[in-house]
Amino acid sequence: MKKLFLPISALMALSVTGNAQSARIFAITGDVKGNVNWNAVREIKGTDGTVKSTIYTPSAKPSLSYQSLVNRNKTPNGEAPFSAIAATGYDAKTNRLYFTNMRGNTLNYVDMNETQLTVVNNEDAVFNTGDKFKSEANIVTRMCFGADGAGYALSNDAEHLIRFTTDNRPIVTSLGRLSDGANNGTKSIHTAPTSWGGDMVGDAMGNLYVINMHSDVYKINTQRMVADYLGTIKGLPEGFTTNGAAVNEDGDLIVSSAIYTESYFKIDFSTLTVTSPIKPEGGVFNASDLASSNLLYQSKVSPLAVAITDKVTIYPNPAVGKTFQVNVANTVSGKYTLTVTDSKGRTVLQNYTTANQVAKVNLPKSTPSGVYVLKVTNAANQAVYNQKIVVE
Repeated sequence: MKKLFLPISALMALSVTGNAQSARIFAITGDVKGNVNWNAVREIKGTDGTVKSTIYTPSAKPSLSYQSLVNRNKTPNGEAPFSAIAATGYDAKTNRLYFTNMRGNTLNYVDMNETQLTVVNNEDAVFNTGDKFKSEANIVTRMCFGADGAGYALSNDAEHLIRFTTDNRPIVTSLGRLSDGANNGTKSIHTAPTSWGGDMVGDAMGNLYVINMHSDVYKINTQRMVADYLGTIKGLPEGFTTNGAAVNEDGDLIVSSAIYTESYFKIDFSTLTVTSPIKPEGGVFNASDLASSNLLYQSKVSPLAVAITDKVTIYPNPAVGKTFQVNVANTVSGKYTLTVTDSKGRTVLQNYTTANQVAKVNLPKSTPSGVYVLKVTNAANQAVYNQKIVVE
């Protein structure tokens, strides 16, 4: 397995506050503009596309410590610097850049908090999606972090969605195969090769979004394991392939291309339309992947008391067609009241459910789109859950 390594000076520069970390965006590039070896890591500014710092290039040869979650003293024998990084995800909470290689079967991360430059390998067998040399379908090409704080990785053919935690005893879980949404028509997240490649981002409600190489966007509900086709990004230059996607500090989706060096592009996610190029003087590094910890809709909904808790699950969120479901689980049995209020505190709907039952909530057809609050109270009229929900 090829490994990623960073210069120590970069590690010192990256020792920043949590707020600053959450605004960071990393790009997987070549050593120079136009190169497609994907063997360099740069931090870029999401607002203007300039390079904030060069994390690693092949010409740098710093000392490096390798560790394994299985064998903490593991030292690779004669392994070269990394190449062909296929997917990355950045976790601001731990200040780690996670990655996997094109032909590799392990999950790796660079720990940017260590004084000694350290790359950690997690050889958990669950992360092995199959022989990448025999079939590109098995390559993990999309990765991001979700509102629940976990990382998510997806294979090219969408047969393998994997969830991983970032604690000292990480849990790697195979969630299984994604199914196409009922209204996808001829679009399928499994189609080879048109739906392969690209990247993935999360939103503040616990959903994931795949933007594939041909700029088709799929919304993934990780509880139902369904990929709903939302549309194709409009306004990109002819021949532009979408290979990287991230959310900048302003909450805007930005995309990069593996073959386009003039600019990145900012996207209006509500209409899937380019709003403006992100075009610094001299152009940008073509990037096969982008990684940030920012979430779509994070300014509207506070992340993760969000959609995944130990007590209550809401899905889908945003609610489509004025309908969503609520499951009050793992709590005291009894009757629960579900109250939906608008931004002025006015009651829009009140419903009832019992513990460990799925309640379907149908808002009035006249309910305007916007942000609402769902409050769940128990039989003693005590609030046990209070969460924003977006109604489309």
